[in-house]
Amino acid sequence: MQHHTYHKHPVDRITASLAAGSLACLVILGGCGPQDGSPVKADGTPVPTAKSTPRAAPERPAAPVALMGEVRHIETLTERPKGTGVGAATGAVIGGVLGYQVGDGNGQKAATAAGAIGGGLLGNKIERDRKERVVGYNVQVQLDNGQTRTFRRESLSGLQVGSRVKVEGGSLQPA
Repeated sequence: MQHHTYHKHPVDRITASLAAGSLACLVILGGCGPQDGSPVKADGTPVPTAKSTPRAAPERPAAPVALMGEVRHIETLTERPKGTGVGAATGAVIGGVLGYQVGDGNGQKAATAAGAIGGGLLGNKIERDRKERVVGYNVQVQLDNGQTRTFRRESLSGLQVGSRVKVEGGSLQPA
């Protein structure tokens, strides 16, 4: 069996010295830069990265500001259905009978026809008006800041012209 003897050569001392010096430099330089390991430029300033770029805290949405105002105008929104024909037919019969009472001969015929036409139109209008229904309201508000806004509401809930109101988050409420 051969036995090897290791001899220390002067080169080994130089290598060890260089290694120790390099390690010392790394330790010293490591303390000079950012402590989180982020890269730095030659002048020592941090290199902007997605990791090192400071982010602002997410902003909370601002609480809605309540605006005060006064109701200036209320418009009633209605819906009128088409007539069924019952009102027109009833009106035409009544108008025709009344027109027949006027005059005689050709005048009587003209009055009967005019009465039937007029009665039919009036009967249709009466039928439609009786079935008319309220579907909402447009409430116009003059805000204290000078703006005028209109809100559509299904009910008035006690609001009337002159009422003080609060507008908050796009909704209208009594003040």
